[in-house]
Amino acid sequence: MNLYTTVLVLGLAARFDWVDLPASLDPLASGWILGAAAALYLVEFLADKIPWVDTVWDAAHTIVRPLGAALVAVAALGPASPEMALAAALLGGAIGASTHAAKASTRLVVNASPEPASNVAVSLLEDGFVVGLVALLLTHPWIGLGLALLALIATLVVLAIVLRLVLRRRRRGRAAS
Repeated sequence: MNLYTTVLVLGLAARFDWVDLPASLDPLASGWILGAAAALYLVEFLADKIPWVDTVWDAAHTIVRPLGAALVAVAALGPASPEMALAAALLGGAIGASTHAAKASTRLVVNASPEPASNVAVSLLEDGFVVGLVALLLTHPWIGLGLALLALIATLVVLAIVLRLVLRRRRRGRAAS
């Protein structure tokens, strides 16, 4: 759900040798990458707290998040055949796209609430989940993978519910016209 948090946590893990990561992720430990990820995370952290600003931010990241997820997946794979690299890119991009869609659609629903506290709460929950999941994937990959799969299923369920609500509103709007 947050590309910059993921890159930052992976980069810090590589930089400080918290866990053994594939050498292909070593570039994430670069000061430039860590600085860029931290700066973009800070911008996203602030944007996510402001209703409708978060929606504009999400719209701008419709391409960035899936591509970033694809690149991280390929980098995590390390040296591999072109077929495996393409498979990793497709899987990473698909996961990035689905989590992005869930985040963006959830934000639209949260923005419809009249008070701003829910935006802050949802944003902090997302950030905590991403940091926790990446840490779990680094320390207990199978448990982290299971949790990630459950989160992906939950994401798809949320997307289906939001899509159903949008379609229902459209039908009601047409019927009222």
